[in-house]
Amino acid sequence: MTRHQTIIVVVVLGLLGLDLASSSAADGGRYKVIVNPSNPITWIDQGFLRNAYLKKEIEWADGRTILPVDLVTKFSVRDLFTREVLKKTSAQLRNYWNQRIFSGQGAPPPEADVSASVIAYVLGHPGAVGYLPAELDPGGAKVIEVR
Repeated sequence: MTRHQTIIVVVVLGLLGLDLASSSAADGGRYKVIVNPSNPITWIDQGFLRNAYLKKEIEWADGRTILPVDLVTKFSVRDLFTREVLKKTSAQLRNYWNQRIFSGQGAPPPEADVSASVIAYVLGHPGAVGYLPAELDPGGAKVIEVR
């Protein structure tokens, strides 16, 4: 399957509301971080990733805008990512974004209600970064190591 065909399949699945992995499948406990294939990085510092998701870091080293995408709260992998990478509970993260919104300092990353939408977003935006359950095929997105 070509990259273009993969993108079409992922987008169609997302539009249909079909997920490539159920939220219970994420209970394996791990995640993978993905970026657009044009992004030259092969690994990311966990602190930088945290700051990117909290929108304290806004640019990649090459000057591209960082565009994080989150999964909705129904995914257990989101809770894991929030605790391990963002170092927050779900309630703390919600409070963080409420304060930022109220003070005019920004809004949280967009949320995807299916994993296929995370892949489509990352493939469609050169500066995008997302995460998925570890067992999920990332489509044409590049998986990077978190250090």
